[in-house]
Amino acid sequence: MWGLWFLSYCLVLVLGAIPDTHALRRRRIPEQHADVSAAPGDTELVAAFVLFRHGDRTPDPSELATYPNAQFAPEIFFPFGTGALTNTGKRRAFLVGQFLRKRYDGFISQLYLPEEIAVRTTDLARTKMTAQAALAALYPPPPQQRWSPAINWQPIPYDYVPYHADDLIYWEETNCPRYYQVRDQLYERPDVAAEIQKYEELFKYLSDHTGTNVNTTNQVLSLESLFDGLNNVGIKTPLWAQKVRAELREASILEYEIDYKTDELIRFTTGVLLNEIIHLMEAKMAGNKDLPKMFLYSAHDNNVAGLLAGARVFTPHHPKYGSTVALELRRNNGTGEYFVAAVYSPEAGGPAVELTIDGCGGGTLCSYNSFVGLTRTVVSTYDEYRKACVAA
Repeated sequence: MWGLWFLSYCLVLVLGAIPDTHALRRRRIPEQHADVSAAPGDTELVAAFVLFRHGDRTPDPSELATYPNAQFAPEIFFPFGTGALTNTGKRRAFLVGQFLRKRYDGFISQLYLPEEIAVRTTDLARTKMTAQAALAALYPPPPQQRWSPAINWQPIPYDYVPYHADDLIYWEETNCPRYYQVRDQLYERPDVAAEIQKYEELFKYLSDHTGTNVNTTNQVLSLESLFDGLNNVGIKTPLWAQKVRAELREASILEYEIDYKTDELIRFTTGVLLNEIIHLMEAKMAGNKDLPKMFLYSAHDNNVAGLLAGARVFTPHHPKYGSTVALELRRNNGTGEYFVAAVYSPEAGGPAVELTIDGCGGGTLCSYNSFVGLTRTVVSTYDEYRKACVAA
């Protein structure tokens, strides 16, 4: 069953096409607050595509390099290592699984049935471990699958794409150098440059205290992530940084606005994934019963934001550990028409909010054809993505 799904995954990567790049435009989507406690309208869930950020982690080496004035002994991160899931992160990942069980119980069996679910992670330990912890909560073994009276857990398989071939790891410069060129060009656009210039004093302050020449909001985001990671191992944010923490957050949010500001950037960040989801939806609508009901993706904050942006529901923010976004394919029980719903849990474990898809009439259900039309400029096949990544 898994091999069949993986073959289907490979096929959807080569399907579809993207139109020429449209003129760059500024988009800001209003935040939604309606709580989701039941299925929207008189609809039946057909398929769910769920992506979540890993749990709390230690700083990674690139973040530590942004603060050379401070030297951190490797023992500080023992026994986890750098860029690694902490115990708190494992508990947060478990909350993600509990949230998924609560929302999708009945849609998927309480038994682990391999034909019902497919799981993909990125090729990093923290996302693989997050998937395992979430699956432990999603599938505690019922009596038929209880293999040890002492262990309330069962192994669930997952798959991953090798690091340097993974479209979800677009931000690795060797994976997609063109992404950085496009983003850096956007920094120089007059309206964007004017927003960044507001933080010139902050850049100087950070440069003086870190020992790094800070001159972009992306570097500020790295520092913000560094301090979060250090907090995760009990190292308090230094006083000099506490004094400007609010500005650090503001500049980080600006970076998230820039990163998903144009359709071209969104294509790099989520185009292949969204293309895959749309083609899998088409297959489900055509009655393909060989595909799973649920597709899980254990990934990163960039991927959560990217999928939200691609689905036209993104308000610039830094997604938290364990934040979860789902695109749900639903069928109206009366008319048989298919709809897409975008559901977001900004906190691990919920509650979830149902988002209004920008350009879809103001409702929380967007007809499938409308959703495809709204996203057609941000989808990409894997081959198109690879070619775009190395374009001069």
